[in-house]
Amino acid sequence: MARTDAVDRLNALFFGKEAATGRNLAKVSILCAAVAVVVALPSLINGFVYDDVWIVESNEVVHNLDVGELLSSPFWPEDRGGVMWRPVALVAFALQWAVGGGAPFLFHLGSVLLYGLVAGAAGLVLARMFSPGLGLLAGIFFAIHPAHVEVTANAVGQAELWAALGFIGALWATWERSGSTAKRMRLGLLLAVVACLILGLGGKEQPVTFPAAAVALWWLRARNDGSSTLSVARREWLVPAVSCVLIAAYLWLRAEFGGGVTAAGGIATGLDSESALQRLVVMLPVTITWLRVLFVPIALSADYSPQHLVPEVVFGAKHAGALLLWVGLLGLTLLVRNTQRAVFVGVSLFAITISVVSNVLVPLEVLMAERLLFLPSLGWALAVAGFLSAAYRGLAEPRQQRLLVVAVGVVIVLFAGRSIQRATVWRNSDIFFAKLVEDAPDSFRSHWATGHFAFERGDSAAGERELQIAVRLNPEHPQLLEDLGRLYAASGHYEPTIPLLSHAVEIDSTRLSSALPLALALTRIGRSADALKVLDDMSILHGETRGITLVRGEVLVRIGDFQAAVEALVGLIQREPNVWSIRQMAAEAAFQAGLCEVALAQADTAWIMAPDAEKAGIEAFKSTVANGNNNCISP
Repeated sequence: MARTDAVDRLNALFFGKEAATGRNLAKVSILCAAVAVVVALPSLINGFVYDDVWIVESNEVVHNLDVGELLSSPFWPEDRGGVMWRPVALVAFALQWAVGGGAPFLFHLGSVLLYGLVAGAAGLVLARMFSPGLGLLAGIFFAIHPAHVEVTANAVGQAELWAALGFIGALWATWERSGSTAKRMRLGLLLAVVACLILGLGGKEQPVTFPAAAVALWWLRARNDGSSTLSVARREWLVPAVSCVLIAAYLWLRAEFGGGVTAAGGIATGLDSESALQRLVVMLPVTITWLRVLFVPIALSADYSPQHLVPEVVFGAKHAGALLLWVGLLGLTLLVRNTQRAVFVGVSLFAITISVVSNVLVPLEVLMAERLLFLPSLGWALAVAGFLSAAYRGLAEPRQQRLLVVAVGVVIVLFAGRSIQRATVWRNSDIFFAKLVEDAPDSFRSHWATGHFAFERGDSAAGERELQIAVRLNPEHPQLLEDLGRLYAASGHYEPTIPLLSHAVEIDSTRLSSALPLALALTRIGRSADALKVLDDMSILHGETRGITLVRGEVLVRIGDFQAAVEALVGLIQREPNVWSIRQMAAEAAFQAGLCEVALAQADTAWIMAPDAEKAGIEAFKSTVANGNNNCISP
């Protein structure tokens, strides 16, 4: 009897028809948030792993609270491609670094709490749109999904969390506004949409799909009110209009600070950057992997790159099967749209939010990643909850209803257990890389990561071998080419460096992090004219940045044009007067040019600014200049 009572309580909790009162909505939000926090808690003892290392641990941009630099810097550091623009995420990282002194714990605590906030917001808005029971069920499915571990178990996943929080907040404000007639309330909710979109877009790119999601909400509002979608659109057109202006501004800023509107660090193997139809063909079989990960999250991986997930560019049986499946799902969803509104809205939200990361509209550097399913899984959770709710109502026998509730409970426990177990994969680099190789042994990223790991433990031969295998598997990944090229350059092998870095720049003509070492390598083998052309091309695209000027100065010194080197470096000093190392480099070039007064003036200022450990070296240089006065000329 006690067991039956417990099932009945679960029954009432998930499938009851309780009213959407403030108290019930608060319960839904708190329960969803609590479940999310509990599931994510094991990640608190994780360290900085994989992308965390480059974007947080070794990224000087987030190690200080220079707001201007944080807002104008790319998400990926310059030496890792300098692409994407996610200022909210960078500011959040900088704050956590400052408060916690760079300790990983505070970052993971931030991720756990932010995940709870996102799950709570998801449950709240879905409960508000449908019912508390359906919102709770969808919110819990969202909170426990194992695919979300790639977002919650590391630090860089906070970008996904900020984007989702902003997107969900904008959905809530749009829904509330569509049902309100009070002018002041409608204005406040419009401003809430703006604020939420700024937050979301500052986290990641997926909120650009919000205007289409707003239309899905209009459809639901029209059905609930017994009106037409067109009439709601006439009343609410300002929401997508303002949103599109914000998105246009965001895309412009992304182009300015993130390497381009669509810059993603490269294009995945098998994708054609020009043909959306070809990309659709490649992605059709991949969409089956989406469904497998969402519905049966047993075999998961931190990577789905070739050759673990092989791109199939020729239309075949798998493509035809995937196309038939999606056409069937679309037809079924349209067929039940009026009776199963949650299913229809959920499928719509999934399709809308997955579009921008599907590789069809815009090619990305990955065919698929579990983190890319994070926001779309909100629509998936709603559709699943809507289907289960309808199935429950369609069962005539109480015993059958109880069995369904038990089955749902078992799935929830299994999903939550898988999430808790998987969070340990990101415990440290040793565990992560070992698991990466185990999950995706044929992936170029596995060989790439294994190569880096080998270098860290001092096995350079194995590291080089693994990177070479990775390049053979994916010869069109600029960061991979750059890493191997930099390896050769560091060991003094400039001939094999040049084709690797040149190809990286061919793939991404804006790639400064590949162009600068390419210019240095060209100079080392006597091709200084080619090196200067590379630098000139980059300065046209980026302006005369610090990195370009410093490399230009070194190239000019190497070819003996000391006067030009001094002019370039003094110009940089005028823009950045407080960097002692630039002044010292200018002083050395000036001495070689015979401009000893300039050399001493710059060295004196450099000595004042330099850390104590560097002052002795500068003093020695000044003595050298003083002893070489017979060779000096007037500036």
